Amino acid sequence: MPPPRRNRRPRRAAPAPPSAPSAFERWKSRIARAKELRHAWEGTFDVEQGERFYLGAQSDLEGQKSKLVINRFASTLKTLRPNLFFELPKFFVRPKAGRTEPVAPRRAAAGEGVLEAIARQDDHLEIAGALAITQSFFRIGVLKICYAPRMEPNPKAGEPILQTRGGEPLLDEAGDPVALRDPLSGEIVTEPTEVLTDELYRWEWVDAANLLLPDEGPDPTKWTWIGEEIVVPLEDAKADVRFRADLRARLVPNEVYRRLRPGADRPRLPSASTGEEFLRYVEGYDIRRKRWIALADGQSFEDFLVDEPLPAWIDNDPYALLLLGEPILGPDPMPWPVPVVRDWLDPQREYNIRRRQIMEGAKRAARKVLYTEAAFPDEDEATKALQSPDDMQAAKVLDLNQIKMLEVPELNMDIWRDIPLLDADWRGITNQPGTRMLAPERGVTATADAFAERASALRDSEMQKAVTRWLASAGRKMLQCVTETLTLDFWVPLREMDDKEFGLYLERVFNIPLEMQTMMARALPGLKESFRERFGQHKWLSVTRESLIFEADVTVVPGSTRPRNLDTERHDWFRFLEILGRAPQLALSRLLLQETAAKFGGTIDERLLDELTALANKMVEVNARQAGRDQGGTNGAAGPGGPQTAAVLQSLMGSAGGAG
Repeated sequence: MPPPRRNRRPRRAAPAPPSAPSAFERWKSRIARAKELRHAWEGTFDVEQGERFYLGAQSDLEGQKSKLVINRFASTLKTLRPNLFFELPKFFVRPKAGRTEPVAPRRAAAGEGVLEAIARQDDHLEIAGALAITQSFFRIGVLKICYAPRMEPNPKAGEPILQTRGGEPLLDEAGDPVALRDPLSGEIVTEPTEVLTDELYRWEWVDAANLLLPDEGPDPTKWTWIGEEIVVPLEDAKADVRFRADLRARLVPNEVYRRLRPGADRPRLPSASTGEEFLRYVEGYDIRRKRWIALADGQSFEDFLVDEPLPAWIDNDPYALLLLGEPILGPDPMPWPVPVVRDWLDPQREYNIRRRQIMEGAKRAARKVLYTEAAFPDEDEATKALQSPDDMQAAKVLDLNQIKMLEVPELNMDIWRDIPLLDADWRGITNQPGTRMLAPERGVTATADAFAERASALRDSEMQKAVTRWLASAGRKMLQCVTETLTLDFWVPLREMDDKEFGLYLERVFNIPLEMQTMMARALPGLKESFRERFGQHKWLSVTRESLIFEADVTVVPGSTRPRNLDTERHDWFRFLEILGRAPQLALSRLLLQETAAKFGGTIDERLLDELTALANKMVEVNARQAGRDQGGTNGAAGPGGPQTAAVLQSLMGSAGGAG
């Protein structure tokens, strides 16, 4: 008999693995986490309170609006800001070895001219840079590379494009114009419907309150994405050709403010559709996957407005970030830094409280008089006794017993002792010695002030280095943008050649070795300068896209953005001459002289260094002749002014004349 069958439990099917989130869901999660992270950072480090304090909207510990505000925030920031960014930076473009062959330094100078021409257009870099520098004390300074070409309808649309030679149309044997044909298809090339009339390159300031950073620590080189919240009128969003055409018509407003406002309890949509409608969307850059996306919430569709590969002119992302605050490394690392002004809040608040106490104490200390209505015969006599500033003023009273003078209360001396302590705390926290704040410390010697100024300058140098790297990054990204997108010729003025570049120019173009140039400079110091005035001065050059295709390093001259005035330049110049007077042998070495002049922050002109070197060599020769040590001989074969030198000079001038 077979054994009874046991009831077996049906096997439970294995759970299906969770499906990978779509790209849209992944970006929505990133954006939500970035907003949460930014909001937590703003609350933990009192970001908005620091911004209000800078505007003078300061409150005391009880939360009541103070009647007296001594805004040390604004005065200190105005002292720090000019030393970081005062004028347009001086960009340096230097060729480097890479995927392309290194180019001549003079060709790389065309990149410098392009960056300077873009920066000086409407002074937009100076304006945007000043805004970013100011906000970097509270949040992050942000510059964005923008490329916005302008297209206009072509009145010759559809007409064939003619071949030209030297600006004139090319004619065939019958005398008819020759049309331009596509080399691949052989079809006639016609005029497009739209033509590019202008190209707009700009550095644009971005409000850091709208920036979205990933929760990936304080090192920007390890971030995998970055984004920005943007608010535009709904009408402009529907006309934006970058967005998908099938989604633009379905866009609805999701924002009531022109500018993003912090806080989650604000209304999302207007109660009545009477005002202008806005669209808030997020523009993100996937650094790892090299993609550019745009999406908006509150819409009837769950899809990207833009999801495309990064344009070739964008290097990972179009942002240059300036982080002046200290990085947050732990216990919870964050991409946002500690605001520079975070430690200024408590001293500023305490200082206002003490000053208000002094003001109120001064009011209480004013002498008070109590009297009855019958104490004086009339109002004029009362005025004489209580308010008259005249000496020996007499007033008539009816009864002295009806008049009582109150005792003057004294102000607590601990309040007065707090003011010097608060001043010392402020100088230490803000890195501003008394000499910078126009309030030297009492009892401190000039030597101590000098040491304090030196320590403050050392701490400022870290900020200056960060600003220099920030501007260099902005310049490098702009140069890549121009290299990838330039279609119209760009006319720029080239800078003057320095001594090394000019020597290489003479060697390359006129076949004059560097040794022969040195001999000629000793024979006729003014010849090289006159030759430079003809060939090495500022020149206008038409820059094309092909001339900018090379591997380049973009740097900023240290100190080029700091303030310079006549007194500073005069002091540097006299100090430089004093050094030369003590050690005139410095002028015999061009490299040593250049290194000495570089210590003065770039205030000494390069052409003056050439003059000093030539003058020093000439004086050595004059002294040698006066001492009877001239080894030139009667035939002048080896002397600096002999026939060989004269022949070289004649050849040089002949070459120069032919080149001109």
